[in-house]
Amino acid sequence: MDKALEQKLIERWPTWFDTGGDIRHTLMPRGFTHDDGWFDILWRLCEDLEPSVTEMERAGGHQFEVLQVKEKFGGLRIHVNHANDAIRQRIETAIQESFHTCEVCGQPGKLREGDWIKTLCDEHASALGCTQITREE
Repeated sequence: MDKALEQKLIERWPTWFDTGGDIRHTLMPRGFTHDDGWFDILWRLCEDLEPSVTEMERAGGHQFEVLQVKEKFGGLRIHVNHANDAIRQRIETAIQESFHTCEVCGQPGKLREGDWIKTLCDEHASALGCTQITREE
């Protein structure tokens, strides 16, 4: 993801994204390893998680942290250190949304294959020479 977009997330939720941390404990020093089209999904996810994270941190004393954000097999992957059921469910919703959102531009997309499996809109799939694949839901 573009470094300016990454910085917006990091500045808004600085305790969640430790991009200067030890790579043995968090992979966030590598940044967000996906394209810009999923930025809005991540922003909405973080906004939606705030109340659940605050509640979990107060109840359990554990600090919430995002350990990795990446693309894998055409979908968003988000790994965190501590989560309750509400947090896990909201993360899963964001992951499922990514399978219908172009990773490049954020427009509606479909799972495609070419050199890699990616979720892309028709325009970006054509530009990258990808074809649509059927995904079991």
